[in-house]
Amino acid sequence: MKDVLETLARWRSEGEQIALATVIGVQGSAPREEGATMLVTASGKIAGSVSGGCVEGAVAEEAHAVLGGGAPRIVRYGINKNMMWDVGLSCGGAIDVLVANDEPRLRLPDLTQPAAMCIVARGPRAIGARRVVTASGTGEGTTGDRELDRRVDEIARVALATGVAKLHSAGEYEVFVDPLLPDPQLIIVGAVHIAVTLCDLAARAGFAVTVIDPRARLNNRERFPAAQRLGVGWPEDELPSVRIGENTYVAVLTHDEKFDDPTLEHVLRHPVRYIGAIGSRKTQTLRRKRLEDAGFSREAIDSVHGPIGLDIGAQSPQEIAVAILAEMIAVRHQRDGAKLKNRVEEQIHH
Repeated sequence: MKDVLETLARWRSEGEQIALATVIGVQGSAPREEGATMLVTASGKIAGSVSGGCVEGAVAEEAHAVLGGGAPRIVRYGINKNMMWDVGLSCGGAIDVLVANDEPRLRLPDLTQPAAMCIVARGPRAIGARRVVTASGTGEGTTGDRELDRRVDEIARVALATGVAKLHSAGEYEVFVDPLLPDPQLIIVGAVHIAVTLCDLAARAGFAVTVIDPRARLNNRERFPAAQRLGVGWPEDELPSVRIGENTYVAVLTHDEKFDDPTLEHVLRHPVRYIGAIGSRKTQTLRRKRLEDAGFSREAIDSVHGPIGLDIGAQSPQEIAVAILAEMIAVRHQRDGAKLKNRVEEQIHH
């Protein structure tokens, strides 16, 4: 749902009547995961996607029926031998889509802090009712049942810890919980040629990018238009002002110990998700020795991905940027970066 929140807020301010279609279940292979959301207005506007184009037209028809006074509904879309000429998913999977009216008085999360969007999907009443629960435990909106609100809050706190969107049982109800987590943060140290492409690709992949380098002729908005922040200064001066946590990724791209060492010594003291440092095996060996001399444990030093990136034979700065981003995405989804054709599990996406 994250990708349509800004549009939802804008359309609300414009007085639009809005229905939300949310993928609450996926069976087999499907182009989008649980939590994918599509907005449909009474005036005919559409934003977002539930299937990448396969069933959007049919979903829009269901949304208009709900906007016209119909009850919230769960609609399944798939493909089999009996529906080859009907709407379906070309990938052979099936999705369950919950279509319900927006609740314009429900305050939307701002995504600077984790929050969970909770929707009653099945039960004796309150289908489509929404409640937003923050990581601190506060709830906004209600299902109309105090006990169900309490159970939803408990489920949401667990979902925020796992980050997984899915249906949960709550007595005689089923509640879909979609954790809305802040964008992963990528800190690029060194405004080098590789960094230009990496910044652009990572921003497109949903990372909030910060570029740190004291050289203003390199570290500027013209070269890094997609960066959320430019820190024109030395790492030891810029990094203390950056909030670093478990959703942070760091790419050190300079080959220069004046950049590398202060960066690694700072970020290794934080529970970051990923640290990668460019350089040859020899460079990595010398870097490891300096970190050992600085008092870091072997376990901490081993957590650094160096040489950085997946082994795809990258040569050009652009190819190296792809290899780095691919490794970060693999870490993000707890994968090893192996070939999909060699994957034993039938399901590609989780």
